[in-house]
Parts: sequence; C-alpha cells; structure tokens
Amino acid sequence: MYRQRLACLIAARNLGDTVVVSAFFRRLVRRRLAEKYLVWTRPQLEFLFRDIPDCDIITSSFPVGTSKNFGGAAALSFLATAWTIRRRRPTMTIDFTGDVRERQFARLVGATQHAHIGWAKGHPFTRLIRNPLGNGRPLIVVPASASNIYAAYDLFSDTLAPYRGPEEARPPRTRNRPLQGHSMRVGIHPYASQPSKLWPEENWRKVVATLLAQGTRVVAFSAPPERSSLNKLLGELSGRVDLVTGTLEEFFNSVGSVDILVGLDSVAVHIAHTQGVRAITINGGTPPELWATPSGRMLADSGGCTHYPCFNVAPCRGRSYENVCVRSISPSAVLAAIQAIYAELSPPHIACDENP
Repeated sequence: MYRQRLACLIAARNLGDTVVVSAFFRRLVRRRLAEKYLVWTRPQLEFLFRDIPDCDIITSSFPVGTSKNFGGAAALSFLATAWTIRRRRPTMTIDFTGDVRERQFARLVGATQHAHIGWAKGHPFTRLIRNPLGNGRPLIVVPASASNIYAAYDLFSDTLAPYRGPEEARPPRTRNRPLQGHSMRVGIHPYASQPSKLWPEENWRKVVATLLAQGTRVVAFSAPPERSSLNKLLGELSGRVDLVTGTLEEFFNSVGSVDILVGLDSVAVHIAHTQGVRAITINGGTPPELWATPSGRMLADSGGCTHYPCFNVAPCRGRSYENVCVRSISPSAVLAAIQAIYAELSPPHIACDENP
C-alpha cells in the first residue's frame, strides 16, 4: 500500500476502546503509513494522541458509545467537526470498530478510501456493534478464533501497515520491573461505567486489608467525584491507603507508580497495559477472552448464571442472582493472582560484575 498523504483515525467509542486503539495507531505511525495524521476523538481522550508527531487532534461528541450525551448542540458540533476534517481532504480514514455508523462518519469527512476492520460471523465483537447489512468492504475479516481484541487489532494493523523490519522500533509491552529492594505497590481501581461490572465493596476491603497486613503499599485510584465513595468503600482502611483522585489523563500519568493494578472490565486495566503495568481484571458479563490484556490476568466466573456471557446487558437485574458472575470471583482469587504476578516480576538475585 502506498504512503498516504493524510490518514484520519476515527476513534469514536468508549474510553477503554480508544485507549486500546491508540496503541495500535501508534504502530501505524511508526510504520509510516502516512505523511501526516488526523485523529477524530472525544475531548477527554485527546491526551492519548498529543505527543504523536505530525498529528492533529480534532474532538467532538459522537452519537455512539455507552455515554452519548448527544443533544442538539452536540449534534451541530459533530457536523461542524466533520466539515472541518472534510476541508482537510484526508486520503484515508481508519476505523478499528467495523460498525456501519463509523462508515457513515467516514463518508461525512469524504476521504478517498476507508480502511475498516471486519468481523466473522460468530465473533463475540459482533454483539457490540451494528451491521444490519453486513461488514461492508473491510480490509480484513477477523476470524471468530481470534476472539481477543488485541489479537484482532494486531491482524488489522499488520495488514494496513506491514512490519517494516529492524528499523522499526518496537517498544516492550510490559515493564518487567525487578521488585527486589522496595515494597510492592498494588493499585486498585474499583469503579466502572456500568453497575453490572462492579465488585462487592466488602471484597475490595478484604483484599486491601490483606495486602496492608502483608506490608504491601496500596494505592486507590478514582475520578474526583468518586473520592467520597472511595473513602466510604475503604472505611477505616482509607487512612492507610494512598488515594489518587484525578482526571483520566492524570490517572494515565500516575498509574506507572504501581507494580500491579487490580481493576474491573473498564478503561483502567487497558491504561495500565499501555503503561507497562501488569493488570488483574475482575470480569463481569463479557466473554473473558474478548478484552483480556496480553500482559495481565483475567478472572472470570459465570456463577452458574444461564445468561452468561450477557455482554453487560444484565438480564439478571432485580433477580436474586443479580450480577452473580462478578460476585462469584473471590478475594482469595484476586490475592492469588497478585502473588502469582509478584513472583513473575521478582527475578532471583544473580551476582554480577559491577563493572560491565
């Protein structure tokens, strides 16, 4: 494929989706897909792309995603933004979602060609998008066997911009930080956008109490409006835990201070992965293989629910077994996963010459 003059990424979806996409978009930039780049995304995610060379970022709300907040003013802003991009005359638009709505967004900006991902029948991601008339003309169709989103994006980005050889720097995905000589720091992020993903508060307290008793430093992350809820969740333990409550960008910049992050099926675990921090995901109603980070661990259990996996539609709502899938994951399972990663990150002491 020839080098594009101006490639425009459409990153319209939820926070976690865009965090994952941003890492693969950087791969396309390293492989010099285009001379210049545009990113069309949500305002709160602009920081993910800010340091990419020769890349302009244009933001607006979108009529897709879990939190649309898309009224009349937002609709006018969305159309004005599309017109602004159209005037730049991009030669290619790129879409990692493969939904008919993203293809309509691409038509609005009028690129010469549109490269989008496609999904085979039976792939779990097809449950999260709308394609009533089929995939369109995707660059590739991801087979159902490649059920993990990271594996799917690998296929798509490698097809769009093949590996360039030794001259392409491939930064490591995981920072295998040696833990000898300092206390282990475990971060927790106990919040998600959907109630069906939440883990019981008493379970978080059991995990935190056990870690503190073992001499582990615990850092609890949340957004500023959640600080009072976080204090309530931790109870009497809050005075012994480092509380970090800031914007999404501030979380992105501070999560690297911990060795392991424990979070839910939400943006936090994907940010941790991009920052080289091993994450433990307490999964809810989605297929566990779909959003598992390559460097982390996924904890999942149906709890005997006949609806599992329900893709967070939560047909169990209001029933005695409501959210039994995520509630079935025990504190001991989380603690065991922490210890397993700790063992992997703690290399045996090897004597060596101090003068290399």
